[in-house]
Amino acid sequence: MVWQRSPRPLFQAVSHLNNSGVAVNNMLKTRIDVMRHGEPEGGDVLRGSTDHLLTEKGWQQARQRTEYFIARNEGWNKIISSPLSRCKNFAEELADKLQLPLEVQQDWREIDYGDWENQSTKDLWTKNAEHMQQLWADPMQFCAPNGEAVSDFTQRILSAWRQTIADNTGEKVLVVCHGGVMRILLQQLLDMSPKAMSRFKIPYAALSQFEIDHDSEKPEEKYWTSLISHHGEEL
Repeated sequence: MVWQRSPRPLFQAVSHLNNSGVAVNNMLKTRIDVMRHGEPEGGDVLRGSTDHLLTEKGWQQARQRTEYFIARNEGWNKIISSPLSRCKNFAEELADKLQLPLEVQQDWREIDYGDWENQSTKDLWTKNAEHMQQLWADPMQFCAPNGEAVSDFTQRILSAWRQTIADNTGEKVLVVCHGGVMRILLQQLLDMSPKAMSRFKIPYAALSQFEIDHDSEKPEEKYWTSLISHHGEEL
């Protein structure tokens, strides 16, 4: 599924108040594209901190997704990656191909599932159905045994998001990360119910594009974030 806002010129030499009352200078925009890694090895497991490599299909998915944007001249100035191999290895290849700077940042890693790491989701649903159900029914209260609470994970990802905007104001950035990261960002940035996280289709190599309009006087402090497209079709 691809959802896209009606196109408009990227740069306009005017200022206006947006819906939040922020004085927007359209000459200063930031675009952050957030992409999930391709298919990893290991099968259908809870894969948070577990460091699986990409399958050959996973490499193809990631390449196909990014080539679509490169062909449309919607490329990037910088690539940021999760430290996990399923993200970092592809990000390194892409950065080398496009001759772009690459930053590997710890805060963009996936949630840590603790004792449930690398366990079959089928087995977990059989043995821990009630606890697993909470992940979808009440995600902000969920924490796998000895794992990272979703509430803490959310704060980590929002901190990484704010830092990325502050460090890259006016730039076009690709963040190669994880499905859980994307669900948090979509839910938080669109101001939706936590339950809505399960309604987003985020297959391997899905990509969401966000555009940030900056306040003309305090661009790093005041800004308005919009989702301009979500590419959730399976590759």
